[in-house]
Amino acid sequence: MLSDSSQSEEFHKSEHWKSKLLDFKAIVTLSDGRQRSNSLSGGERNRLVMRSGDGFVDRSLVSGVDCREDARSFSLLDYDNDGWVDIALASVNDKRLRLFRNRFGDLGAKGRVVEVSLQGANGDARVSQGFSNRDAVGAVLTVVTSKSKRAYRKSIGEGMAAQNSGRIRITLADEENLKSLSVRWPSGKVTKLEPLPDNKRIELFEGASQ
Repeated sequence: MLSDSSQSEEFHKSEHWKSKLLDFKAIVTLSDGRQRSNSLSGGERNRLVMRSGDGFVDRSLVSGVDCREDARSFSLLDYDNDGWVDIALASVNDKRLRLFRNRFGDLGAKGRVVEVSLQGANGDARVSQGFSNRDAVGAVLTVVTSKSKRAYRKSIGEGMAAQNSGRIRITLADEENLKSLSVRWPSGKVTKLEPLPDNKRIELFEGASQ
């Protein structure tokens, strides 16, 4: 702006150009060995939205996930192996890690969760033309139940520097049963499982006879 020829002489010779309009000072306080600072995105409460029938319901308050910490990422897992998905929440300030246990089973909720683990046949670090990667990333699991047909894609990364459990979770309503599973592996091979065992966890291996 100072070099703008369209401005007046009074504008160019103003004393304000010589004054310090901004004076940045970095003040860091150390207490018990940890650096503390203000968050640029603090005060933004977390949200937990759950499916309910034909819509969604905000359960942030009753679940406790709307805590005051500056949250950065979360991971979904069943840490206590009770069949219900729990949440691990990571923040940049205290508390650094919170673990939220899913208590639907304790409260008598109907329905259940079946977890499916996929494992590709390539056990080598090198790319194989005939077999899928060991973690089966990119595989598509097609699920047929007594009430619906669904498809799930196997992935590993979720959100910011986070990774969910490697198991694919299939949620079943009350009196809903699994009919069949079909996996299209990244290699192009297809594995089908029918009839299904009445288990909480099912493991599928590429190339194995199920």
